[in-house]
This record gives sequence, C-alpha cells and structure tokens, in this order.
Amino acid sequence: MKIKFPLIIVGSQWGDEGKGKVVDLLSDRASHVVRYNGGNNAGHSVVLAVEKFKLSLLPSGVLRRKKLFLSHGVVIDPKILLDEIALFEKRKIKVNLMIDPRVNIVMPYHKALDAATEIWKGKKATGSLHLGIGYTYEDKNNRFGVRFEDLIAPNALKERLELIFPLKKLQIEKVYGQKFSSTIKEIYKEYVNYGKKLKKYLGDVSFTLTKAIKKERVLFEGAHGTFLDGIFGTYPYTTAVYTIAGGVFPYVGLPPQKIYSLGVVKAYTTRVGNGPFPTELLDSTGEKIRQVGGEFGTVSKRPRRCGWLDLCLVRTAIRLSGFDYLAITKLDVLSGLDRIKVCIGYKIGKKTIREVPAMMSDFGKCTPIYKEFKGWKEDISKIKKLEKLSLEAKTYLKYIEKQLEVPVKIISVAAERSSNILL
Repeated sequence: MKIKFPLIIVGSQWGDEGKGKVVDLLSDRASHVVRYNGGNNAGHSVVLAVEKFKLSLLPSGVLRRKKLFLSHGVVIDPKILLDEIALFEKRKIKVNLMIDPRVNIVMPYHKALDAATEIWKGKKATGSLHLGIGYTYEDKNNRFGVRFEDLIAPNALKERLELIFPLKKLQIEKVYGQKFSSTIKEIYKEYVNYGKKLKKYLGDVSFTLTKAIKKERVLFEGAHGTFLDGIFGTYPYTTAVYTIAGGVFPYVGLPPQKIYSLGVVKAYTTRVGNGPFPTELLDSTGEKIRQVGGEFGTVSKRPRRCGWLDLCLVRTAIRLSGFDYLAITKLDVLSGLDRIKVCIGYKIGKKTIREVPAMMSDFGKCTPIYKEFKGWKEDISKIKKLEKLSLEAKTYLKYIEKQLEVPVKIISVAAERSSNILL
C-alpha cells in the first residue's frame, strides 16, 4: 500500500465512518499524529485484541506511542482529557502530548448553555449532546473564551472567570429559565487543579509542526464528518467547525502547501441526531445494519440512523476535500444481505443531480436513485487479499471506486486493528 505524507484523514459522510481505526493503522507509518478540530463530542474507537479503546480527545496514534498534538482548532474539556491520559498511563503507555496555548477550554457554563438552548428549541433541537462544544467555539470566535494559557495561569484564570461568569449565569437563568448553581469559586478551584496537571503538555503546535512537516511523516486526524461541517454540512444540523480537509491550515497554523488527504467511507451510511437523510432505512434492514454494525454513538451511546451508501454525499466530500485516496470501512456488516442498494443520484422534481445541493431546503426534497447489487453470504472478516473476496463483494467495491474516481487503498473487514485488505 503506497500512501504519501503529510496526510489528512477526513470522514466523507456524517462522522462515525471508522476514522479512528484508519488513523491507528496509518499512524504506524507516521511520527507525528495531530488532532486539529472538534471536541470530546467526536469519539474514535480502536479495537486492539480483546479491548476496545474509546477516545474522544487524544489522537488515535496514542496506541502506537507516537508524538501527539492538540492544535488550537480543538476545544478541550480538561477532565475528559486527563481521564484519557490516565487510562493509557495505567497501561504503561506514555502519552507524549503537546497542547497549543491557543486551545479554548470547555467550561461548566458552556455545558449548561448547551442544555438550556436545546430545551428552548424543543422539536427544532439540533440533537446536541449537551457537552458545550458549540458554545466554547462561540466564545472563542467572540474573544470571550478561556484559553489553555489561561487555564495554566491561576491569576489569568481568575480574571477571565470574573469577567465571563456573571454574564453566562444571567443568560442561563434569565434568558432560558434554567437553574445554574455553580459558583466562580467552585469552578476556579476545580479548573486550577486541571491546569496544574496539564501544564507540562504546553507547546507551540503551529511552530513545531511547521518545522516537522518538512522532514517528518505527519498525520492529521479530522473529527466528525464532511456533512457535519459548519458551512458545507447539513446546516443547522452540524458542528461549529470546519470538518473538510482545508481546515487543517488555519486550525493548526500551517502555510498553504500540498498535503495529501484520505477520505473514510463507510460501506453504508449513518448519522446521529436530526436532519435530512435521503437513504435512511426505517425498516428491518436498517435495524439489522444497526445491530450487526454496533451503530451506537461512541460518546452519546445513541442509536445511529442507518441507510444505504450514498455516493452523492461522497462525491461532494471528494470535491470539498480533494481526496487522493479512499478507505472503505465496515464492509463486513453488509454480509448476509440478499440485496444491497447504492444511491447514485437524486431526483428533485424532474431534475436529476449527482451531488448534495447547496440549499438545504432542496436537500430535504431529494429522492434517491438506486442501483441494486446482489449480496454475499460468506464471512469476510478474516480475508486479507482482494482476490479472496466473493465476486459479489468485489463487484460492489469496484463499482464504488469507478463511480468516485479515487483509488481505494484500505478495505476494513472487521473491527480488529489487523482486519484489513490493503491495496
């Protein structure tokens, strides 16, 4: 398998495509692994032997003992990060981590605001996990946040809390009518302690990686998926960040340059939360895919909505991120289905289109156009070579690659780290 570095890993659908496994696999070839967007609402899983590691902030390269980085494009819940570090240190895995001072910190009032606004929205709620991620980004963009450099400096943290906290409390209680019992004193005491424990990880990620990328193999781990992008996703059912490959430049602090990208494509489609989903299956087939695929959120535990593979989504993701390579994941989940469908286009009235429309009001009107394939019965979880797959499985894969015009380099046939066909 020939893949060039520096390399960005991006989800091509609504997240949950299996990026954690792909990053873990490719980090074996890298020296530096960088998480550059999102917060602990974006979980990645890596299965190693009999143990499943569920990560929400640490880059998936931690299991390969690589140099790890959290750039300013990430927002950090310090308790979650410390818990993850402790998980690996108990297993005698040293966490070699650098955190940029510009990273913004998730505070208790962000979580309270998240929950309060979702209650206020009622049936029009976006499906947030109430983790405060979007509100942390809002404060970051409004120059009203707490940064990592504040967290590790007690006097600066106190000053920021004295400025910010009163307004946040008023918003939660007077605007949204929800109780918020935390005090400045309580938050300060808790977060000063976090800062003391995390201070040793401070470093200028932008400066370090700008140098490293010229001579080292750097792997960038994207969170979420293309259609959760705050601009190009299915707005307003999105995250607050850029999830496409180009976001790596401002979110890390790198000058424009050639960075290769790999799109992760689940062999079917899933999404969590509300919003349009043209190929969703609301029948026994959708439920079977959910159960066999273990389609429940890494962080939320919520059941994911399941449907057929949508090539319109992936084509659009390719246009937005310029993928050089593709990884197809969870192919094994489709084993045992008599027939398998793939969405090859949309109908809007009398018009046929091949990509996601720019206007979300149009996307909600899209009717999928399907191509149907014969399924395969055999267990493929132990297969290591493409030629060993059944004719039906190879036909399915070859059709996807031909339609998308991007080479498939990885085919995942089970959850275990080693269960891959490499091309």
